[in-house]
Amino acid sequence: MGRSHSSGVLKRKKLYISYNDSIETIAFSPSCTSNDVRELLIAVCCAPHNSSLKLVDHQGHLVPISPTLECNTPEKPYELLVTTARRDSIMEIKKLVANMGQIFERVVECNGNHEDLIKKIEYLESQLQVEGFQAIELEKCKNDLMKLKCKISDELVQLHVTTPNSAKRDVPLYPKYVLSGETIAYLKQPTFDMWNWEPNEMLALLEHMYTDLNLTTEFKINVMVLKKWLKAVQKNYRNNPFHNFRHCFCVAQMMYGMVHSCNLQNKLSRKDLGILLTACICHDLDHPGFNNTYQINARTELAVRYNDISPLENHHCAVCFEILADPETNIFANVDKEEFKEIRQGIIDLILATDMARHGEIVQHFKSVAKNFKWDDPTHIKQLQAIMIKCCDISNEVRPFNVAEPWLECLLEEYFTQSDREKCEGLPVASFMDRNKVTKPTAQIGFIKYVLIPLYETLCELFPEIEGTMLQPLKDAYVYYESKKLEDDLAKDDHNRNKTCQALLDEKHELERKLAGAEKTISNLAVVVTNSDNSSTKIQ
Repeated sequence: MGRSHSSGVLKRKKLYISYNDSIETIAFSPSCTSNDVRELLIAVCCAPHNSSLKLVDHQGHLVPISPTLECNTPEKPYELLVTTARRDSIMEIKKLVANMGQIFERVVECNGNHEDLIKKIEYLESQLQVEGFQAIELEKCKNDLMKLKCKISDELVQLHVTTPNSAKRDVPLYPKYVLSGETIAYLKQPTFDMWNWEPNEMLALLEHMYTDLNLTTEFKINVMVLKKWLKAVQKNYRNNPFHNFRHCFCVAQMMYGMVHSCNLQNKLSRKDLGILLTACICHDLDHPGFNNTYQINARTELAVRYNDISPLENHHCAVCFEILADPETNIFANVDKEEFKEIRQGIIDLILATDMARHGEIVQHFKSVAKNFKWDDPTHIKQLQAIMIKCCDISNEVRPFNVAEPWLECLLEEYFTQSDREKCEGLPVASFMDRNKVTKPTAQIGFIKYVLIPLYETLCELFPEIEGTMLQPLKDAYVYYESKKLEDDLAKDDHNRNKTCQALLDEKHELERKLAGAEKTISNLAVVVTNSDNSSTKIQ
């Protein structure tokens, strides 16, 4: 996920250190202590922890070791001077051993009684060896700890460690737009043309939806957290032809329009509205561009992980709550645990409902309650939410033709890419995804007639007010594609007739050519016969 830079970010200080004729670099945060800087210098010279360190600037002056050190350049580094106490003590022991050896030789020369001296020398040698090993191990541990400490410090800086109030100073993740009254009204219509809006503008429109439905107040959402969440969601949509962030916005906008068209802001709780809108925005997160059938047949990682049960939808849910797990992008951070459990379950149920394998089951469940719908029954509300997100997910043909047709082209492009891969991998290929078999009319006629129209007719039983704005455009689209298919069929018949006529003409020309050849052959034979007869007459 992307994070913006802010004025609260701690900038690292970089210093150049000269040690043993080489230039080393250390970097640390201004929040570090003098001891932290000292540890970095020890790591540079690989000296024991109890060593004495001195820093000299380029003018030869001693300077204090602290985070207030002035930044320098490789041409004017600080010189590091080290006095290693432990190594000096080891050298003293070595000198003592040498002295003891000389004393030993003198004693041998004197009276040969040297057993005590031998024991002392062996003891000193063993102590020297142990001390050496301990020093080596200690330095290794200290170096490892210093590297780990530096790594953690770097990661904290990269994560933009800020003060508790720094969120107020964050630069907005996308420009702030002032929406006109015309745009606000247009946003509520199923005729809304999302192709005219840039990604940052769509983010601003989604933010407006949360504000307009009072969801920011209901869930106590910090505006900056909402912006970061929307930006994180956008970054987790892939650049697929169809299943991309624009499709996510398209589904959310249709839901927003349906809420206003059906006056649901006065019928559903703010929590249920928040679940609906959030599920729409997250319903296709990280979609790979290949459907569940491919995932299962190809035995992909997602199919294996979710046991072939709605692998994509389960993955969308997982990514959704991975984003919400980050405090910087958790728009539900201020709701209590029990309410969050309900919100989480509601979002999961709705995203899973978008699996077309469950289409018939969900439609039948809603039909069973539509005629006697009870707004105070939680079960009825859940079934309504499921049917609504299904309607919005496949709502492109509800929109005007100039808006809907580009979506069909994007969908077919994604289908053809999948079918091409399936052919290469020897997997089953659905006929409606095969570029050699499907056309725009054949792709839409059956889908509109057997899926979309029955689905919206079911919803219209509860909300007859959307029949003219949503159901009728579907029927018009069906008529359009039927007439388009008839034109294609007639054109195909004309092409076939023309092809047949051309074949007959070619056959006629071939016969005429053969007839002309035969006539020429006969003519030549007649000439030969005539000449032969004349020759016979002369001979007689």
